[in-house]
Amino acid sequence: PKPGTTDPAKCLDGPPLPTCFSGVVDLAATDIERGRDHGMPTYNELRAAYGLAPKRSFTAITGEWTDRFSGDPRSVASDPLDDPSMLDFMKLIDRSGNEVELGTPAAETDAVAGVRRTTTAARLRAIYHDVGRVDAFVGMSAERHVPGAEFGELQLAIWTRQFEALRSGDRFFYLADPELASIERKYGLTYRHTLAEVIERNTDEDVQDDVFKTAD
Repeated sequence: PKPGTTDPAKCLDGPPLPTCFSGVVDLAATDIERGRDHGMPTYNELRAAYGLAPKRSFTAITGEWTDRFSGDPRSVASDPLDDPSMLDFMKLIDRSGNEVELGTPAAETDAVAGVRRTTTAARLRAIYHDVGRVDAFVGMSAERHVPGAEFGELQLAIWTRQFEALRSGDRFFYLADPELASIERKYGLTYRHTLAEVIERNTDEDVQDDVFKTAD
């Protein structure tokens, strides 16, 4: 509750909300420590558990060109990790791949990707020194995304196995129905339809194959 009040409704409604909190909670740091507390394996050990080859370098994890800090004097202090300029953005990109000018309003609203003064691989190397020591949570978050996916290899393997297990353990999942094959053989009706086909059959409208994206 807001200092001086015990009424949660007054604290969590309207302008008083920011006064309910103090300090900063770093969720990523909490997750890293939680993984260590629970004895999670390292990044490469977890990759091996999911049948993936270990990564032998920091650049192999991130897909970047270097794991060294740049020669910029602002990022080569006695301990570069203590230099906040190492996180400066040098380039911003919008969703169409166009460069967004730094320091403009568009930089706050349109940028979806960016290039920092130092690479993620360089920061990982400065922190861990040995790729075999990388925490699983950090490594999987730093991985280059698999083409067409929002995950790197390890996260994709984890999510895939979990959802396949949920599907396989659900006796009401439609593919578990033994009558589907017999219906297809007897009547020539198949359950194999895309969402686009389902929409077209129910609306008499032509839709694009990927209904989750706009035509343009």
